[in-house]
Amino acid sequence: MKATDILSRYDREVRCRTGSPAPGFRADRVGPVIRLVGPDPEAHGNAVLWIDPAADVGSAIAEQIGYFSALGHAFEWKHHSHDEPADLPDRLLAAGFRPEEPETFVALDTALGFDAPPVPESIRIERLVEPSRLGAIATVNQAVYGDAAHASWLAGTIAREKQADPDSIDIFAAYDGDRPVSVGWMRHKRGDSFGSLWGGSTLPDWRGQGIYSALVAIRAVNARERGCRWLTVDCSPMSLPILKRRGFQALSVITPFVWSPAKDRAQP
Repeated sequence: MKATDILSRYDREVRCRTGSPAPGFRADRVGPVIRLVGPDPEAHGNAVLWIDPAADVGSAIAEQIGYFSALGHAFEWKHHSHDEPADLPDRLLAAGFRPEEPETFVALDTALGFDAPPVPESIRIERLVEPSRLGAIATVNQAVYGDAAHASWLAGTIAREKQADPDSIDIFAAYDGDRPVSVGWMRHKRGDSFGSLWGGSTLPDWRGQGIYSALVAIRAVNARERGCRWLTVDCSPMSLPILKRRGFQALSVITPFVWSPAKDRAQP
């Protein structure tokens, strides 16, 4: 399948989906956009996920700023490089949005499989099912990024998602003894063409030893067994060469453009 065909299908089936993707979150079609609203005011839980290419972009941007401003929420406009119109990034910058680091959107045809190198003998990979074990998410995330508040929020969000719909998210962790060294999860609803990989952060001392690839591989096998055709990742520059070497195809570049209420913006 051509890249343009995969993207068109992804936009239609995933980015334009409405409903509740997780407890406390709601995605709705509002005029020309798909808007995600979460329970907290931080940008990572609120977003514009897609815009109709035929929309009046200026009006749509103003409407979303007005909506989130009234809520007191920051939000991100999740722009993909294949989105139209081509000058949308310039429009967002002019409206006061701040671009964050871009990620590459990649996809794997699960029918092709995903080979992974062996991992060190001391490493074991386990599926996390019991709520008491999901603390591994916060442990690894805080160790890698140093933000305890965000790590706690992330672990709590994933735990609530798992409790609400256990079959739609599978979580795996790599352990050295009792110490988690990497954690990743896969989201997929049975019957959907697309699933997605998240997490995958690995403690610095354990990088370059095949653990990230092993976590991707076990989730890719899981996806194929569930009937998922395409497995996607919004990947960082660190992950991109690993995934491309093992069959993932780069399809688009995602740039989150973040807008914050005036009280949260940096003062000159």
